[in-house]
Amino acid sequence: MNAALKNIEAALTEHYGWSSSPALREKIGAAVEVKAERLRVAPEEYCRLAASSFSEMLALVEEVSLGETWFFREPHQFDYLRDVIFPSLIESGVERPRIWSAACSTGEEAYSLAIAFEQFVPSYPQAQAEVFATDVRNRALMDASQARYKEDSLREVSPQTLGRYFERGTNSTGGPDGTHVVIADVRRRVTFRRVNLLERAYWKSIPNRFDLIVCSNLLTFLSNTAARQMVTNLTNSLREGGYLMVAPGEESLVVFPQLTHAKEQLSFFQKPG
Repeated sequence: MNAALKNIEAALTEHYGWSSSPALREKIGAAVEVKAERLRVAPEEYCRLAASSFSEMLALVEEVSLGETWFFREPHQFDYLRDVIFPSLIESGVERPRIWSAACSTGEEAYSLAIAFEQFVPSYPQAQAEVFATDVRNRALMDASQARYKEDSLREVSPQTLGRYFERGTNSTGGPDGTHVVIADVRRRVTFRRVNLLERAYWKSIPNRFDLIVCSNLLTFLSNTAARQMVTNLTNSLREGGYLMVAPGEESLVVFPQLTHAKEQLSFFQKPG
């Protein structure tokens, strides 16, 4: 099956920019096994089918998760947002910051950004943020729009935050089902949309649009060429004075002369303005 998987990897690199890393290869192989069993064909046959069919390639992508996510992942980054980035934006005259969670998966990051801004707002009651969240997987976006999460996704959420910004989920009989649902006031600030970030046409509509872009745990899965182009596109989508946040460990992948490091947090970059 190795040769057949290489064809799949080549197609995923072409359409989605994914790199051919061992970790990603393992995830793709597992997704291929699931899809082949569902269609009752051999994995090799499924690889040939998916590599030659755009719709089946998209169906395969739906099965591939690039990693686990949870609310307030990397808490120190969210502290920096509340303490430094959000005040900086408001004090520069941006009363309605536009925030983009570029690879939002099942929505934990996007809602975390909206909640973090709400926690910051008491110092600036006139400020309101809009959070735009995108992902390539329809299934992930459907889960995100439902805003219902199990305990594993809430591991970094304090009891105070849980009580203020979440409601207990209920089953069909009205009893608790072990989940928590993001409250409506937060949900209405977040807009989800399916986007393949490798499609050039998408970037033409958003130059200089965002005050903060969060692109965490995506660059590391991209080929070198795709990662460089992604950083360029993200930078061009920032307003002057706007910020780019990446995951710790991805800083070395952000190579662009227009961006400067934030002094206290190396995973934050600013576009001069």
